[in-house]
Amino acid sequence: MKKNNPLISVIVPIYNVEKYLRHCVDSILSQSNHNLEVWLVDDGSPDGCPAICDEYARKDNRIKVIHKKNGGLSDARNVAIDVESGEYVCFVDSDDYIAPTYVETLYSLIEKYHTKASIINPVAIDEDGNLTHSFQHDEQEYCWGADETLEQMFYQNKFDTTAWGKLYHRSLFESGIRYPKGLLFEDLPTTYLLFKKCDKIAFKATELYYYLLRSDSIEGSVFSNEKMDSAMKIFDSFKGHEDLLTGCKEAYYCRMLSFAFHILLSMPDGYPRKKELYAKVREYRTKVLCNSKARKKTRVAALLSYLGPNMVRNCFKLIRHR
Repeated sequence: MKKNNPLISVIVPIYNVEKYLRHCVDSILSQSNHNLEVWLVDDGSPDGCPAICDEYARKDNRIKVIHKKNGGLSDARNVAIDVESGEYVCFVDSDDYIAPTYVETLYSLIEKYHTKASIINPVAIDEDGNLTHSFQHDEQEYCWGADETLEQMFYQNKFDTTAWGKLYHRSLFESGIRYPKGLLFEDLPTTYLLFKKCDKIAFKATELYYYLLRSDSIEGSVFSNEKMDSAMKIFDSFKGHEDLLTGCKEAYYCRMLSFAFHILLSMPDGYPRKKELYAKVREYRTKVLCNSKARKKTRVAALLSYLGPNMVRNCFKLIRHR
């Protein structure tokens, strides 16, 4: 990397991850691009995370620590966005870790293609280090316009809406875009807004971000009314932004249906608000069935949905990991 690389801010929201935090921070400090400031945001963590954050700050002056009352993942990210001083910003979740060339690769894409954002593939692993999900990683590079990027993201072909796995120019946040406080699945209604502010976005199909699937994470936790409330608010959050989705509407329908199925599969039997969610399935399924670009398993689930939610739950669980 060139010595005059701009400062890059790495934001790490932290809550109750004492077991994983050192591995995460060590992977950031081991980056081949050393021109970083690392924001460790202790979101009122009740375990040993606050002390670990302070320990690392004493050892490396690139680390900045924020201790705050618990406000959730979005609030932790937003607090750091408001104070970071890097020209570029990326996010790493505190139970994940990154390869040594992660930041270098993301910035190299921006520099090469003259973009304000770049993307790489994530790899999902379990707590034993086993691979559970992977996108295609053929090392190919692409540079798309905003709408084509949203198509790729909403179709979930090469990457998804996650906050991590991406590098953003700080100007994209200066319009006031922030992660919605108090919501789960907070990146779904946020990432597309950031990309729509770009003329083009660079992507490389290389897997340098390792996403840990934990049983007690948001994705793996027991279903709750909080999950249901967040899901319905996510659907509603797109209302009023239809003009931004004009160039990728068919892909957007696919992502919304996929999201609805994701929530449906995590619901316990007899959950009283199942019909409320299933109304969203009915809203999008016909549009997806007619779309040859949609993922095969999403189209199959859309077809099965005509047989009722229980059929979807039983059958889609069999095909979702294929």
